[in-house]
Amino acid sequence: LLWKRALKDRFKYVRRPIEDDEQVLRNKCKFGHRRGQTRKSSSAENKPEDVKVQVEEEPIHLEGSAMDVHIKWLKQEYMKTRRNWKEVDNRMNVTIEIRRKMISDKAPLKDILGLFPFLRCPYQLFREFQLLTHTDIYKKTSEILEIYSENILSSYVVRNNPINIMLQENLKWHTEEDILKYMKMTAACLLLPDVFGDDSSLFAAVNEEVTVGTPVLKVKNPFNVNSCEFALYVEREELAQLDDCTMALAALVAAFHVFDIPCPKRIHRTLNFLESLVSEVRSP
Repeated sequence: LLWKRALKDRFKYVRRPIEDDEQVLRNKCKFGHRRGQTRKSSSAENKPEDVKVQVEEEPIHLEGSAMDVHIKWLKQEYMKTRRNWKEVDNRMNVTIEIRRKMISDKAPLKDILGLFPFLRCPYQLFREFQLLTHTDIYKKTSEILEIYSENILSSYVVRNNPINIMLQENLKWHTEEDILKYMKMTAACLLLPDVFGDDSSLFAAVNEEVTVGTPVLKVKNPFNVNSCEFALYVEREELAQLDDCTMALAALVAAFHVFDIPCPKRIHRTLNFLESLVSEVRSP
C-alpha cells in the first residue's frame, strides 16, 4: 500500500490536459466558460458586439485534431509533382463539411484555397460540384456545346460579332474535321452571352486582361490550335489553367456553385440557361 500511496502523492497534480474538440468548445461557450477571464454580467454578455467577436474568434479547425491532419496532408500533397489522387479524393471527402461551412460563412477565397489548394485543379472543382449536385458537369457541358453550337453560330445576333468574324477567317486555313469542330465549339462557347443579350465582359476576356471580380474566363488566341490558352479567374486572380472550351465553360459554371458566388445580373440569363441544362430542369 505504501508504494501506491507514494505514486498517488507523486502524480497528484500531474494531469494530461484534455484536448478541446469542437463539441467541448461549444459546451464551454454555452455554459459561459472563459479561461483567465472574470464572468461578465448577463446584460453585457447579450450585446451583439460580444456575439460577433465570439463567432469570429471560434477556430475553423482545431490544432492537432484529425481534421487538421487531413488539411496539412492535402497542402503538402499539393506541392508534389506526383500526387496520390485516390488519397486526395478520400481526404477531400472527409473535409467537405468544414469546407462548405467556410464557404457558407463567406470566408475569404484565399483562406479557403490556402487550406484546400486542390480546388484549383479542374478535376477537383468538378468533383466538388458532383458531390454537391450528383451531376457530372464536364459531361453535361460537352453535351450542351455539341447540341447547341450550330444554333448559336447561325444566330442572327452574332453574325457580325468579332468572335464570329475571327472564326470564319480561321476556318479557311483548316480542313481537318476535328479541328473545325473544335473551333466551332470554342466560338459557340464564347458567343453564348451575346445570344442571350448579356454582358460578354462578365463571361470571358478574349485577348484582354481580366477586370471583373466574379468568375470569368481568360482566353488567349482561341482559334490557334497551337497557342490557345484558357484560364479561370476569380477575384481577378488565376484559379486554374484549362485544356479547352468545354473544360473552361464547365469550370466557370462550377465556380459559381462551388464557391457560392452570386451571379451578376448582367450575365444571369446565360448562366441560368447553362445551369438549367446541367441540372436538366427546364428554364423559363
